[in-house]
Parts: sequence; C-alpha cells; structure tokens
Amino acid sequence: MYLWRRYPAFCTSLFALFGATIFLWIHPPHLEEGPAIFHIEEVKRRAGPIQTSIVYIGKIRGKTCHIYFHPDQKRPVANTAYHISYGTPVKMGVGRYLFKPEKGAVWTPLPKHSTLAEWRFQAKEKVRRHIHSRFKKREVAHLMVALATGNLENRLLAYQFQVVGLSHLLAISGFHFALLTFFLSTLLKPFLPEKVLAAVLLVLLGGYFFYMGSAPSISRAWVGVVIYFVGILLGYRPTPLNTLGVALLFAILGDPLVIANVGFQLSFGATLGIILFYFPFEQKLRRFFPKRPYEMLMKMNLFDQCGYLVCTYLRKVVALQGAVLIFTFPLVLIHFGSYPLLAPIYNLFCPLLFTALLALFLLHLDFLTAPFASFLISLIAEAPKRYLFEIRGSVWALVGIASAFLLMLFFYKRRVLRRKS
Repeated sequence: MYLWRRYPAFCTSLFALFGATIFLWIHPPHLEEGPAIFHIEEVKRRAGPIQTSIVYIGKIRGKTCHIYFHPDQKRPVANTAYHISYGTPVKMGVGRYLFKPEKGAVWTPLPKHSTLAEWRFQAKEKVRRHIHSRFKKREVAHLMVALATGNLENRLLAYQFQVVGLSHLLAISGFHFALLTFFLSTLLKPFLPEKVLAAVLLVLLGGYFFYMGSAPSISRAWVGVVIYFVGILLGYRPTPLNTLGVALLFAILGDPLVIANVGFQLSFGATLGIILFYFPFEQKLRRFFPKRPYEMLMKMNLFDQCGYLVCTYLRKVVALQGAVLIFTFPLVLIHFGSYPLLAPIYNLFCPLLFTALLALFLLHLDFLTAPFASFLISLIAEAPKRYLFEIRGSVWALVGIASAFLLMLFFYKRRVLRRKS
C-alpha cells in the first residue's frame, strides 16, 4: 500500500505491463497474407550487406511491419496510409513482420490519414547531405549523421560500437535529450526566468521530438521532458518513478505489442535501474571515493583538486553503470546471447568524450570536430582484441534477474524500515 500511495502512476503502469504480457502470451499476434492497410510511422535508410535500402516502418492490423524499397525504385510518398492490394508477411519476431507486397501491387492512398513520416525523412535527408558536405572523411560523416539523425548506415562502424558495448550512444534516447536540454538551458538561462525557460525548452524539445520520431526510447524521454517542464510551469515536482510510470502507460496504451520491442525493454530497464539504484550505489562508493565539503575542496592545491574531481567523476559513473546493468545485463543476454566485458571500461569515459564531440559539432567547430571524431572512431575500432571477451549463456541472465529482484526487495525493505523509525 505504501508503494501504491506514493507511486500510483508507476504501480498502475506495472499492472498494465503485466496485463499486456499475459495478453501477448495467450493471444500471440499473427498476420495473414492478402490485402492490407499500411499505416506508415517511419521512413529510414537501412544499410544491407550489399546495398542501402529505403525501409518503411508502420502498422498492419496493429502489427509492426517493414517494407523495403531499392534506393532508385519509385516509392509511394509516405505522407498518408495506404491500402496495398496484396502482400505476404514474413515473421521477424513477436509482433514484427517483413511485409512483401506482390509484384505490381496497387498502393491506394487513404483519405483523412496523414503522417509526418515523409516530412521527417526529408528533413533527415537534408541533415545527412549537409553533414556529408561538411566532413569529407566517410567514417566521420557517418558517425555525425548517426548522432544527428539516429540512423547509422555504416554496418562496420555499427559492429565496432557493438563489440565494445557503445551502441546506446548511437541510438537517440534520454542521453541525447539530456545533452540537448543542457546545451539549450545553458545558452538561454541567463536571459529567461525559470518558467519562461521551461516553456521555451518545451517547444524546442517538442520540435526535436517530432523531428526524431516516436521510437520507444525517444517517446519515453519526451514524456519525461514534458512532465518535468509542465511540473515547473504548474509549480510541482513529479517523482521520477511516477514520471517513468506515465511514460510506460502511454507506450503500452498506444501499442501493447511494444513490450516485445528490445529497444523498449532496454530503455525502460535502464531508466528504472537508474531511478532505483543510482543513489544507493553512489553512497556505497563514497567509502572508496569520499565526498568532501566545498570548504575543504577550496583549501586543496590544484593537483589535489583535479584528483578529487576525477574521483568524483569515477564514483558517479561507476554508480550509474551499476544501476543501468541491474536490468539491462540480463536483457542483453536474453536477446543477444552475450555481453562484452569491455563495455564497463569504455562506458567510463566514452559518454563524456561523445558529449564533447556533440558540443563541438553544434558549435560548428569542424576543424576540431573532424579530428576528434576520427580519434574516437580509432579508439573504438582498435579495441585490444585480446580483451574482447564476452559473457554468454542464459544461466547468467537468470542470475542477473534474480540479483535484480533481490536488490529491489532489499532496498524496498530498507526504505520502509527507515520511514517507520
């Protein structure tokens, strides 16, 4: 009852998640061949082993479907829904299909149906062409396009990031929303009062959301941003768990099958881990990296101050990684079968370096951005091969799930005991 009173939105979202999971287990989604109404949600470039394709992502009878086009092929404009005269679905996963329209199939646009997919694709194409004109080195241009649009076309670069556990830096998520919020608020805060700043940031980040699309990680970050800034405008501060619960409810009510999406599971799992375990882990790590009062810090010499700042950074980053891994570690093992052991090491410093890279890119300091991006690509591509070990097996996934459950139980009981005392 304590949890329900304090975190009603989060508890409600857990019931919705449980209900959606049971429904998905009892009634697994199935799509038959034949005519279909295709509601387009996203258009993007997808790098294949031979060539890059244009892929339409949308819904057919509530199931997520992908339809591929050759880059030079004439394709229907993705600004509305279409009735496809005939096609064959090929199952790719739970609620996910590759839909193959019959050769010569007729695409009939449906009236009173509109989507921003084509506008979003064309906007990203303009950004893509602009970045390729700014950076002549192909790998650098591909990396900056991925950071600006969330779409990485270089398969080799994607593999190199995956090997060292840095794929999350290329997927637009709360990390990118937080960075953009930090840059914009730093720029505008000296000129605007708090509530006006919140309203302006809400509009600017709303434009960024419509530009990026409604992937699970992006939607979760956007809902969190909306709740936070609306709270400032109305004079209240929502709790992180309730904010996450509202985002989870929006996602499940919008599409119950989203619970089978790997990106959805990793995004919400990582956020839940940070909310529940970051501060307890950070407090435990103060035994090794103690926190000093500001007055003591100012009495230190410059070398000791730098050392203290490095230790503070390590304490926070290690606590953050530990919190994120509580839920994402078993999920990664379940879905991908392995977890790279170099990931914790690279995640100690790479997010900070990529933050600096984004700052240089936004400031149009290309004479620094290009060599710095090349350095980061080399740092990742030339990871020491002898240390590229991986944890494999479903047993470790079960251990991770059990550990996450026991930690949640431990911290919950500890919090309840503290409130009673």
